Amino acid sequence: MKIKERLQKDRAAMAAMDRQGKLLFLWDYYKIPILAAVCVLALVLITVATSVSGRPKAMYAVLVNAGNAQGDREMLDGLLAEGGVDMTGRQVDVLSDLRLGWAFDESGDMQTVQVLAALFGISGLDFFAADEPVFRRYADQNAFLDLSLFLEEELLERYRDDLFRYQNEDGQTVLGGIRLRGGSALHRAGYYTGDVVAGIAANAQNMEEALIFLRQLLEEKG
Repeated sequence: MKIKERLQKDRAAMAAMDRQGKLLFLWDYYKIPILAAVCVLALVLITVATSVSGRPKAMYAVLVNAGNAQGDREMLDGLLAEGGVDMTGRQVDVLSDLRLGWAFDESGDMQTVQVLAALFGISGLDFFAADEPVFRRYADQNAFLDLSLFLEEELLERYRDDLFRYQNEDGQTVLGGIRLRGGSALHRAGYYTGDVVAGIAANAQNMEEALIFLRQLLEEKG
């Protein structure tokens, strides 16, 4: 049934209901989009609140499916400082409690998809890391910067077996991410235990800092 026809049918059904019946009907049939909208609104409010009350943000990092959402954020601040970024009074903003594809939680997945859509859409993230299936989902939407245009050949050569490439809608090959294995700063900070793919959002507002951050992660391979 098309959306327009469904809405017309629902309006006809609600016409004969009292106020309480209408509310129950809306909740039964539309609770998932309602919850998703509430989550997006909450995200916007939280983003505004933290930008007003917290320390200035040097970079926004989103870590999806992190095994531990309470990692050592100060270690991430240190990476930027080591890369030459002035971190005086600034910090890395880390969102690490999003879950996608875990435990067949359809409602939770819907909320995470809505939150990520908002973040990618409003340039609310710079650095992104996730397990490969989740990363590929957003690579298929051409959400990431082509790292081959910004990272040195010598550095990429060291990671030649861990480069995440895909074809965009124009048929061009894009180096969208790099796989980080155990031992990286993200792992040592406690966020991950398994392999993850890391990349930079195509519309990152702090692109320079995000590139420095990623470069620091990769330089550690030595």
